Amino acid sequence: MHAPMEAPARPRHAREGHAPDPAAVALAFASVPLSGTAAECAQGCVEAVRALTGGPARLEVPTRPVPLSVGDAPAGLVRVAGFTAPGGEGALHCAPSVEGWPRASLDALVDHVTRVWTLQEQRASQSSELDQLRFHLTALQQVARTLAVVRGAEETERLVLDSVGEVFFAWWAALYHTDGEQYTCRAVRSLRGESVAYAIPARVVRAIAAPGQPPVIPPEDAEIRDHVPAEVAVVAPLDFGEGGAGLLILGKRMTDAPYESHDLALLRALADSSAVALRNAELLDRLRAQATIDPLTGCHNRRGFDEILQMEVARAKRYNRPLSLVLLDIDHFKRINDDFGHEVGDHALQRIGRAVRHTFRNTDSACRYGGEEFALIFPETPKDEGAKLAERLRILVESLPPNPEVPRALTASFGVACFPDDAETIPDLIRAADRALYQAKSNGRNRCETA
Repeated sequence: MHAPMEAPARPRHAREGHAPDPAAVALAFASVPLSGTAAECAQGCVEAVRALTGGPARLEVPTRPVPLSVGDAPAGLVRVAGFTAPGGEGALHCAPSVEGWPRASLDALVDHVTRVWTLQEQRASQSSELDQLRFHLTALQQVARTLAVVRGAEETERLVLDSVGEVFFAWWAALYHTDGEQYTCRAVRSLRGESVAYAIPARVVRAIAAPGQPPVIPPEDAEIRDHVPAEVAVVAPLDFGEGGAGLLILGKRMTDAPYESHDLALLRALADSSAVALRNAELLDRLRAQATIDPLTGCHNRRGFDEILQMEVARAKRYNRPLSLVLLDIDHFKRINDDFGHEVGDHALQRIGRAVRHTFRNTDSACRYGGEEFALIFPETPKDEGAKLAERLRILVESLPPNPEVPRALTASFGVACFPDDAETIPDLIRAADRALYQAKSNGRNRCETA
């Protein structure tokens, strides 16, 4: 017959019913994998306690997002100690016999469990800080890449709000620029349709945040809350330099998490980057305007005319919509220069320029085509409507009274052509309008002709 199998050997102190001394407790906990995961660390603690007590043990740790419960079933066990752990207070459960240990042995057991989980809490805190730093760095890199490309002001404003809103999971964000003694809203990003103020008095903004200062969470009694219908969570000033300033206002976060100090530090970095990008965008728009605007008349120059006509014809083709082109020429312009000099001729061009710029819709474009010739681009406009608009302008020019700057009445001749009725390409459209203009001049000037 086989000899009966011996039970596994237990530690000497457990086998003999003696409590372990502090040195034995320290030796047992030396095998706990302190650099492992929380689950591995908890399992190591349970095994150390089992070895010391010779009985069951259970460890409960309120880790996030899922609490840990490692070891034996709780039935028959008593709570021996509580300890600080990642996520709250943990608990060690052992057999009731442990309560009879000498105070030094029990204190050593509790002390080592506490040390293990104090270290784990420190590691979790450091890991959380590293995660925040990684998130901040990634956000800064993403925003820097997005804003590194110089774009127009309108597109840059939208990108700034999108970037900041996504980084902080804000329900809404608004961008303001100074305009005299008030801040006016330039762009809004709202996921729930929150309404914001169109204008905020500058004194209200200065009361909580001057340009160049770090972002702030306005006090509950701050006056700015009375001017912005949506609930304001944080305000970040923008400094554009040379006296220019702006404001980023963010609403509550979708996670309901508060804006903490590290969030405000990240927002300040993003606000500084955004201010640089917005300043560059405004400079770009100014340069573009200078490159495409005729300085004498304020109308688009020939380069602007080419760009706008190409864009509008492409849109007309895409949506199968009409587009009218009107060319006008000031009648007998050479006589004005010959009789009164080129300065009066320039004033005459300025009068016509103001007339064509302020007579029609915002979607229409007025251009100085060359010399005394102007061009009008009317999107979404059939030829008969384009001819009516041209006739209205002809009457306006004819009715301009002489004045000290232009001592002679002015008239102009008009030629109207329509895409796609008269032409299907841009060169053919311009030729059709030009032929109609030539016909108007041949028929006695101060009249409109259609292609």
